[in-house]
Amino acid sequence: MSNKSSFMAGLILFVFSALLVSNKAYAHFPTLSCKVDPKDKAKLYCLAGYSDASVAGVVKLKLYSYDDELIENLSTVSDGSVSFNLPQGEYYIVFDPGHESPAEFDYAELE
Repeated sequence: MSNKSSFMAGLILFVFSALLVSNKAYAHFPTLSCKVDPKDKAKLYCLAGYSDASVAGVVKLKLYSYDDELIENLSTVSDGSVSFNLPQGEYYIVFDPGHESPAEFDYAELE
């Protein structure tokens, strides 16, 4: 292999390695936003996603009481959204994708 070929192979390997390592810098974290459904005031509409503005897709959310009792398991649809009956009392919702800190929504955040 000539010096020029060796240099080019090394350069390509360096660039490829740099791209792999820099991908870690673009890590994203989960987000969860909820609001009273404007179409049906008796329902809560939530959207699970990531900080890079991508949607979470079909994922599981957990609805808990303030006593940390699981009230309901929820599943989003392909766009990361779910609509369900507005819970009574104090509650919070958790979206835990498993690779980052979970995102939580507390009923006190409702407008």
